[in-house]
Amino acid sequence: MKAVAKTEGRVAQLQREVRELREEARRLHSETQTRMLQYNLLLGRLSRTSAETGDSEVPRLGGRSVPLTVDEPSRLEWDSVGPPPDPEGREWLTLAACPICGHEARTVVTPFNKLVLLKTAPDATAARYDYGICHACGLGYATRRPFGGRYRHLLEHFGEVTGKVGPNMEFKNPALNPQPLTDADRERLSRLAAPGVWVSEHLGIPRNQYLETLIKDRFESSVHLDLLSSLVAPHGGRILEIRPKTGMISEGLRRLFGAQVFALPIWESQRYLLERVYGIESPALVDYDDFSIPIDGQFDLIICNHMITHIVRPALFFETMLRHLKPTGHVYFYNEPDDIEFLKGSQSMLASLNPLHMQTFDQQSLVRMLAARGLRVVFLKRSRGLNHMCLAQPGSAGMTPMMQGELDARVKAYQLAYDRAVLRLSPDLRQRFAGEWTDIVERGVASGLAEFDTDGTLKLVVRDAPH
Repeated sequence: MKAVAKTEGRVAQLQREVRELREEARRLHSETQTRMLQYNLLLGRLSRTSAETGDSEVPRLGGRSVPLTVDEPSRLEWDSVGPPPDPEGREWLTLAACPICGHEARTVVTPFNKLVLLKTAPDATAARYDYGICHACGLGYATRRPFGGRYRHLLEHFGEVTGKVGPNMEFKNPALNPQPLTDADRERLSRLAAPGVWVSEHLGIPRNQYLETLIKDRFESSVHLDLLSSLVAPHGGRILEIRPKTGMISEGLRRLFGAQVFALPIWESQRYLLERVYGIESPALVDYDDFSIPIDGQFDLIICNHMITHIVRPALFFETMLRHLKPTGHVYFYNEPDDIEFLKGSQSMLASLNPLHMQTFDQQSLVRMLAARGLRVVFLKRSRGLNHMCLAQPGSAGMTPMMQGELDARVKAYQLAYDRAVLRLSPDLRQRFAGEWTDIVERGVASGLAEFDTDGTLKLVVRDAPH
């Protein structure tokens, strides 16, 4: 019996040693694979740069390490945001051509919108938009986009689907409340708006007793009022402001030029304040999907705040707007993000493309797009916040498509921005991209998006903010 027990003990010990040796061999194999991958990436990087000349400055590296591999892909799952808006999946538009210039050729540069980074979404299909670059005008656009009730669901849950607030969290600014107003909401807005715009700090009035957003918007929007006062000066004209924040621009043009002003806000809260603060009545709210202007007559000036980026059916939007614009009138677009913020800046492309963003563009693409829709750019400037300020008039000699070199550079910039956005993901999100992670790492090292530090750890190269 003792001999049997002794033999069993030795067998058990040998089994443990075998397991330890196997685990050690697995670790060595994994480490060898990792080192070989690292060396191959470095060799690829060196071979690419050996023939290049120019700045040899050592890049600045970020603090977070980038793993060379990640675990097996995890199934994409989200917690729901309200009841499913489109259970049968019918409320999707699949575009066969650019929604603005109509050109059919395009290159898909990223499959996902910002929902791929979030824990909540309307349903499991909502994160995929397949953004493409138009080969003619350069527009970046969602080739797959929601409409109808599915799009309204996004607006109703604006905070959750854009990552600005969590589920059931109240918006801190009552002037930007995206929900339908209750009687309590109206009473609160009336009370907060009662002191007016110019509440002086020397009075010591607590900020929770007035709407500070009114005076902030006066200051922040003064650049737009100055621009329009100088370049348009609509004396006695008819003005329509689409998606005003507080109505400051319309009120200023009315005060300075005796203009007749109209407004189409996006939220009921803004509609209520437009009337309470500035006496501007709104016949309806903006409909991004089925856009219309329910006001008779034409306008000398139409002001659009952050509209091109969001509109579901751009052709309908431009046709409707031009129908309501006098032949000698102007249209002013502002707060339209320049995609330079993620193509050359530190912003993540995936974070920028929230599910309400249907279009992206730079200055050159914007000029081409407007030309394709019968608008000639009069003035174009990028603000310090990297948003476009663009004044245009009816009339165009036609759009000149991009040259091949510009197209290639634009597509490449988007592909690099996608790779960079994936590589900078937090550890809890990397599994969603495990199936393509190794390829993205290889491209990232070869392109210079990521570099190995002196310890052999892969890190992203830090970018300076674009100007």
